[in-house]
Amino acid sequence: MSSPADTKSAQGNESAQQAADEASKSICGVCQQEPPKYKCPRCYLPYCSVACNKVHRENHPPDPEPKPSEPSQAAAPPTTETPTAAAAAAAANANDRSNPFRALDSASDKLQMLFTKYPDLPAQLADIHAATQPPSEEATQNSSIPASLLKGLPSKKDAWNHDVGIKNGKEALRKARRADGVAGEAVREYCELIVYLMNGQAGGAEAAALLQKEAAMQDSELIERLLEEEKRKR
Repeated sequence: MSSPADTKSAQGNESAQQAADEASKSICGVCQQEPPKYKCPRCYLPYCSVACNKVHRENHPPDPEPKPSEPSQAAAPPTTETPTAAAAAAAANANDRSNPFRALDSASDKLQMLFTKYPDLPAQLADIHAATQPPSEEATQNSSIPASLLKGLPSKKDAWNHDVGIKNGKEALRKARRADGVAGEAVREYCELIVYLMNGQAGGAEAAALLQKEAAMQDSELIERLLEEEKRKR
């Protein structure tokens, strides 16, 4: 039977360990100096900058090779389990041809896990993509300014061009990444993983080939371009 002194000592050690764990989460796991802004999508190590991310990637151990599944002698009985709501939502978004990011679901197992972890992420990405597009006819017609005052002026759609779309997309991406809570965390993790995949660090040529075969390649390039332009302006 432990004495009160032993119990108090154990509690003190536990409190000290908890304090150390909290402190490790509040600083960059690479430079050990700055507060973290991102997490490694592979091991979730917190880091503060692109430079620290590069150092971490170069020293990151490779992912373990998946073990080949052994063929079963008898057919497995049909499962009666229903998919979770998150998995069902991710699958629906992957099969929805109106979703411009559907190809990314099949490009990498890590992306599939990310979309399952954040079921609202496809809608957030679709909103960013929509910000880069010209205004619809309906939005133009629903202007609160009387038509008589708009006569002779160029319409919103006529005033739109590719540079305007990129500018709007950068602003939408910036706001999405700075959003509070799970919404902002989801977009930040997605951006880091897209850059990781496009650099060939995870998924390699196979992921790139899948992305090139789909129309969503244009949208993944857009996200990467928005990220690059954001870096240059820092």
